[in-house]
Amino acid sequence: MVSYNNAVVEYNNMLNETLIQTREALPNASLIYVDTHSVLLDLFRHPTSHGLQYGTKACCGHGGGAYNFEPKLYCGNSKVINGKTVTAAACNDPSNYVSWDGIHATEAANKIVTWAILNGSYFDPPFPLHQLCDLHPIG
Repeated sequence: MVSYNNAVVEYNNMLNETLIQTREALPNASLIYVDTHSVLLDLFRHPTSHGLQYGTKACCGHGGGAYNFEPKLYCGNSKVINGKTVTAAACNDPSNYVSWDGIHATEAANKIVTWAILNGSYFDPPFPLHQLCDLHPIG
């Protein structure tokens, strides 16, 4: 998991450098970077700070443990693993999870990410979206 996060950070650093160059080349263009990775990383690391219970544990998965994720068995599918048929099934309380299936965020997590983005705190350069739009919480 750490190597994937490091890859995302490196990619975002390269993207930011490219955006700086593009802003210089196109001074009349408005190019705004939105750092969704930081929002999601905070959700995974501190789910309870955002009203969720599980950060890295998938709601719909198989295997239990910290991740409840089996890369050979995706949500809703059944497969024979170690001679036994198993199914990756959904939990009963997806609104308490950040991760839906070990790959995608839940609706609850996406609402939090959306609100964080709309608040403008993850824009580079800062962009006063909240001053330009009448924003209200979702749900």
